[in-house]
Amino acid sequence: MEDLVNWMTFDDPAKRPRIEEVLERFALIRVSLSKSKLRSPVTSRKVPKFFEVVQQATQSLRTIRYILSRHSAIPDPDYPLVSRAATP
Repeated sequence: MEDLVNWMTFDDPAKRPRIEEVLERFALIRVSLSKSKLRSPVTSRKVPKFFEVVQQATQSLRTIRYILSRHSAIPDPDYPLVSRAATP
């Protein structure tokens, strides 16, 4: 992901990729990662241990809830979304 972000944030806008290229590369990255990796928390090494434990507990509960409700780790852009306004 770091390479993708660096590629998208060149100082010179002419060197930045088109959105189609970014989406294609992101799709390749996404497919290469396991479900557990996609669900793993993003943490900072500078967080005190106490806060890390609290964050990890919160993340674990959230992950369990998402797994049980069958939510994807990352939303699939190919999945047809139905707006809430359209549902009865």
